[in-house]
Amino acid sequence: MKTIHIVKAGAFSHIQDLGRPGLEYLGLNRCGPLDFQSFVIAQTLVHNDLHEAAIEMTYQGLEFTADHPITFAVVGAETVRIDNEIYSGAMTLMAKSQQLVQIGRLTNSRAYLAIQGGLDIPVILGSRSTDFTAGIGGWHGRSLRSGDCIPLKSIETRPTTVHTAPHWAHYSTEEPLKVVLGPHAYEFSSTTLETFFKESYTINKLSNIMGIRLMGNPVSPHNQAANRLSEGTVPGAIQVPPDGQPIVLLNQRGTIGGYPIIATLLGPELWRLAQWPMSSPLRFSAESLAAAQSSSRRIYQRLMAWREQILAGL
Repeated sequence: MKTIHIVKAGAFSHIQDLGRPGLEYLGLNRCGPLDFQSFVIAQTLVHNDLHEAAIEMTYQGLEFTADHPITFAVVGAETVRIDNEIYSGAMTLMAKSQQLVQIGRLTNSRAYLAIQGGLDIPVILGSRSTDFTAGIGGWHGRSLRSGDCIPLKSIETRPTTVHTAPHWAHYSTEEPLKVVLGPHAYEFSSTTLETFFKESYTINKLSNIMGIRLMGNPVSPHNQAANRLSEGTVPGAIQVPPDGQPIVLLNQRGTIGGYPIIATLLGPELWRLAQWPMSSPLRFSAESLAAAQSSSRRIYQRLMAWREQILAGL
């Protein structure tokens, strides 16, 4: 069995693929990568199918060795060291058996490690993604630990052209995060909505894989509805709990919730937030649903067109 040995697991590293869509009615999250674009780029650099699993790292890279030669890519790290050689991140790399691969400082908040062929771990309910709430998928339903040995699919390492990430594959923190008004925006006064869009927020250290907690001027609704019924939630929904400090729900959120939703981040804007530095202030700006959908389609199509070019050898 071919494996990689985790020498240092980093702060919070776990296994994700495209996730488990369509199971929210059972209380199971889709899961999947928080930064879909970086995940796709990493998989494409090693010519993997997008349904293969990769390792998502948070705030800190990991170190590993392989017991056979591998081709891999890391997207989201400033540098990758292979023994004594240092390489820039976001490119196709190769390591020999037992060489130490050290993934250095992350460019932003998250990075992705894709290994050619994929990780040979069990498929549970159609996915290899780690679901921390249910305790299933990934590597024993938990984050990686130093000493773990992760099996790889038994394929011969294919000669692969060295590719690099596209020049547009970065996220700006200069522009506000674009949102559409949420289903409960009418419960907030015009003054409160103005505060929400005018003021800056910072990311609370209590944030986790379920949601990003924000800190700033509180934005409470007119009335705290004691009889509010719980409703289904989606990734990107911005809930406002009683303290008025917004929470942006992520892929492993609770599938239902009762807090009012003031606004929602769509697709690529949620990918941006997933990479947002904790020390950088952030703001929101409103746009129409049609504009948000059009922008999301354009970004997704650009990503997939680049992938097709790489796979076609162009």
